[in-house]
Amino acid sequence: MLSLAVVKSAVLVAGLTGLAIGAFFQGAGHGFPEPRLRHIELPQSRLLLVAEREVTRRDWQACADAGACEALQGDVTNSGPDEPMTGVNHLDAEAYIAWANANSALQYRLPSAEEWRIIAAELPRKPKKKLFDDPRLAWAADYGSMETVSGVVRPSGAFGNLPNGIADLGGNVWEWTSTCTLTGADASHCPAYLTEGLHETAISVFVRDPASGGCAMGAPAANIGFRLVAEE
Repeated sequence: MLSLAVVKSAVLVAGLTGLAIGAFFQGAGHGFPEPRLRHIELPQSRLLLVAEREVTRRDWQACADAGACEALQGDVTNSGPDEPMTGVNHLDAEAYIAWANANSALQYRLPSAEEWRIIAAELPRKPKKKLFDDPRLAWAADYGSMETVSGVVRPSGAFGNLPNGIADLGGNVWEWTSTCTLTGADASHCPAYLTEGLHETAISVFVRDPASGGCAMGAPAANIGFRLVAEE
């Protein structure tokens, strides 16, 4: 049986060979839509640049047009170009970020789960009863106690901004983070990552539809998207 690392490497190589190698090395496209960024202060006086909004369908279309991302959507003009891009797995997000970094002076990445929680610290949350206290299962401790949210994707900004200027953190699109569920694993051996939203959920790197993951991942996210951050 092939290891996860081999499978992921094959997926990345195949994806970039067919979609993005030429664009990446030639700088093709140059149509990366730089996001509007906010300065968020982290511990030890670190500053993080955080995109006000999640990557949109319009943004994703630019990446697809450059040949660096898969065309995962239909006609973007008929499906809400200013809606958050959803239905993307962790590998998809990595491909978009590689394209962004080939066409920007900044080096973008996904936030860690800890950084995301700091960014969303002012997000109002209802108290929930924990099913158990084992920290290894924290991502599933609230399973069954989550409020039901609509899965209908709305235009970016529809869920409002926190006082720090970051939009839609309390919306119905969960966001990929760079935090692996397997402590100490590097990116090539990580089977699943934490996604953050109204609750924390662990999702396989290959999953685009959170409903397909089953209850083994805890309470599923309504949708999955991602937000860019960069170092100050």
